[in-house]
Amino acid sequence: MIGCILVAAAMTAPRAIAIGILYAVSILAQSGSTDLSGVWKRNAEKSKPSGRGPLEMWVKIDQDGSEIRMAMRVRSASGMENSDYTFRPGPEENKNKMHGAPMTSHTRWEGGALLIDSVATFGPKEDLRLNERWTLSADGQTLSFVEKHQFASEPAAEDLYVFDRMTPAAWQQEEKPKLAEEAFKNIQVLKGLPAERVMPVMQSFARGLGVECAYCHVPNEFDKDDLAPKRTARNMIKMTRSINDDRFGGANAVTCWTCHRGSTKPLTTAP
Repeated sequence: MIGCILVAAAMTAPRAIAIGILYAVSILAQSGSTDLSGVWKRNAEKSKPSGRGPLEMWVKIDQDGSEIRMAMRVRSASGMENSDYTFRPGPEENKNKMHGAPMTSHTRWEGGALLIDSVATFGPKEDLRLNERWTLSADGQTLSFVEKHQFASEPAAEDLYVFDRMTPAAWQQEEKPKLAEEAFKNIQVLKGLPAERVMPVMQSFARGLGVECAYCHVPNEFDKDDLAPKRTARNMIKMTRSINDDRFGGANAVTCWTCHRGSTKPLTTAP
């Protein structure tokens, strides 16, 4: 403390005042924080998801100074999905991935609650916007998580998840990663692909053709084959795979973008 006073005295007044303000803001930001560390399991009876909720949901939070690490495990009918995020409250953007898509977040403390505003980009005009609020009960045994979310132009919705504190030993080891056909229904040409790679591959298709998910998929029923473009896409995957295997030694040299360049119809002449 004495050293800080001596250094401040040697500075010009405006600079000393500016640094003093920044220091005070930093102290105030930290003083509003809450230690959310622990292993938490969703209480299904108290939670209120906007749609069909997961079968099971866990979160493990490690808080080290200004860094907050969250490991989430969500079990659904297709299996367990593991996600890891790192957040640092403050003015800087936090960068993570959600379902393989790039996600940027701004994180801050407000009255002891952790607020996280995020945007995950899955494809052209297909942003998932999230506003999260994490709060700890007075006795430290209950963690509440309110999430407002909106995907692309779909209606906005709000979920409430309530977690009970568990012992550290309750956190189980990660399961072996699933393949696409184990995690998703009606997988035909992407068999053998790690399940976590399915979303990035779908995003590359969307960018290559300049379309959104609904161009090939029935919304919320992605396993259905009702739409002709989905059936055509399977044939195109087989075609490009054959070309790459026969001509490029299996390298991913030819893709949707090679011919489509952001259009549903392949370009036959230079733009």
